[in-house]
Amino acid sequence: MVNRAKRKAGVDPLVPLRSLVPDRLGILTHLYRDFDKCRFAGFCRKVAEGAQQGDPLSCYIFRKAGEMLGRHVVAVLPEIDPVLFQGEMGLPILCVGSVWKSWELLKEGFLLALTQGREIQAQNSFSGFTLLKLEHSSALGAASLGARHVGHLLPMDYSANAIAFYSYTFS
Repeated sequence: MVNRAKRKAGVDPLVPLRSLVPDRLGILTHLYRDFDKCRFAGFCRKVAEGAQQGDPLSCYIFRKAGEMLGRHVVAVLPEIDPVLFQGEMGLPILCVGSVWKSWELLKEGFLLALTQGREIQAQNSFSGFTLLKLEHSSALGAASLGARHVGHLLPMDYSANAIAFYSYTFS
């Protein structure tokens, strides 16, 4: 998953990983029965390095991962409160997890999925979106919801809880 020159020079960091996953179905063992988050994160890091170096397979993996993330958003579009589409940032999408550290590698597939999904599901109301990352623990939001559930309102500045890292407007 690194460029051919490095493979020819014998420097392919994924060789040990390939022996663990001999075929397509071989990954299932590592995703379910023998799941080890640290090992899997290490594998993902190597794939990301390959993608950053332009390796076609690594780039394809991230493009497909971006599509899958985008399809998750598309799947919930019909259930989203229409008010959320009307703000100046478009639909706010809160992004949680390390996968978003690879946004530049995921972007192409994510945009493709949202563009296609918008054409099918929400063309008129879905004019754009903004990706946000949390600035504080998600426990803050949970505490706010819990307080509201028992009839108390916690004073919160929601705009200070997340920061935008990408905005897109459909043409």
